Amino acid sequence: MKYLITESKLKTLIKDKFNIDLTGRIEFEPDTYELLNYFDDYLSKDNLARRRRMDNYGPIYFIELDNSYDLLYQMNYATGQSWIINNGCDTWDESDFMNFLGISGLGISVEQFLDLYV
Repeated sequence: MKYLITESKLKTLIKDKFNIDLTGRIEFEPDTYELLNYFDDYLSKDNLARRRRMDNYGPIYFIELDNSYDLLYQMNYATGQSWIINNGCDTWDESDFMNFLGISGLGISVEQFLDLYV
């Protein structure tokens, strides 16, 4: 049996069943200098500018989780690889991120998940 779940119902399901609500905590295409404040050990202004202007990279998402835990997400469409780093400069893959949140069983990508809140 297949179920059709709308975007708003999926967001409600994630909030009610998984206790995750990132409303207002995900920023789409944040300011370069704001990102450098959080990720200065890992990013340079030139590196970030290059990632923004190349066609094979998608938009940048800045994610604020609990306890001052911040993440940066960007998809590389040419390779199909996502780029996820935290403010401790650890890199993650999509499955690590979804497992961290406990929602890997939903069958959606990180980008689809983030788009619920942007």
